[in-house]
Amino acid sequence: MQIKRLAVVGCGTMGSGIIQVAATKGLEVVGVEGTRRQAESARARLDEGLAATLGRGKITAEQAEAASTRATFTDNLDAIAGSDLVVEAVYEDVDLKKDVLGKIDKIVAPEAFIASNTSTIPLVVLAAATNRAPQVVGLHFFNPVAAMKLVEVIKTPVSEPDHVQAMVDFARFLDKSPVVVNDVPGFVGNQLIVPYLLDAIRAYERGVADMESIDDVIALGFNHKMGPFRLSDLIGLDIVHDMAASMYEEYQDPRFVPPVLLKQYVRLGLLGRKTGRGFYTYEDAS
Repeated sequence: MQIKRLAVVGCGTMGSGIIQVAATKGLEVVGVEGTRRQAESARARLDEGLAATLGRGKITAEQAEAASTRATFTDNLDAIAGSDLVVEAVYEDVDLKKDVLGKIDKIVAPEAFIASNTSTIPLVVLAAATNRAPQVVGLHFFNPVAAMKLVEVIKTPVSEPDHVQAMVDFARFLDKSPVVVNDVPGFVGNQLIVPYLLDAIRAYERGVADMESIDDVIALGFNHKMGPFRLSDLIGLDIVHDMAASMYEEYQDPRFVPPVLLKQYVRLGLLGRKTGRGFYTYEDAS
């Protein structure tokens, strides 16, 4: 089955990024949000992302305009009917995701593909919310979607191989590099990166060094593009917190317990780049 029409339910940072990449590649995309105001914000987010990509010389002005035209936004979930693939990209909350996936299941055609962009929640839990668990596949994009090549394609023990392969092919169509992984909490990327981020915060809490110094050690000593504090700000401190909490619930491993400092920043609403303040302060908050 060829994917020509894509729907994305949940158009925050990740959802808007998926829409941008797909629309740039020529797909017709509908983005669904909970309210009309959120849908309007998603449209603005897409156009800002296209402008940023244009500014980096990755696309032409004509490509940016065409991509923007291919994407529509609505608060009506029924607009996903007729889509070849629906990607669920709502907030990383298990009950919310299950509710949304159950509704998607009732609207789209039996042959349509359903995928979740979950980053830590076991896919089996989400797939069970539908009546087509073998057809639900994980598509975990990485932030920022427009720039990051990796996509984790997650399969459960009952996933149909044809559906898994279709999502691999879809990721390649988007010029991404798919890696098929089994369904475990955090999959590969977040199972490894989250403890690293939390350990950096704990090192700062213990007074090992200041944040800038810890970031410099990782960036300069290990040739990373950015250190753990700047990376956490980019991901979003609320997301880092919720990923850690979700994996702790599954594994009961102390490595995944969110540090007190992280909890304090989240409670204060200091969530990173998206709010203009996290571990660092940003003037160009989106």
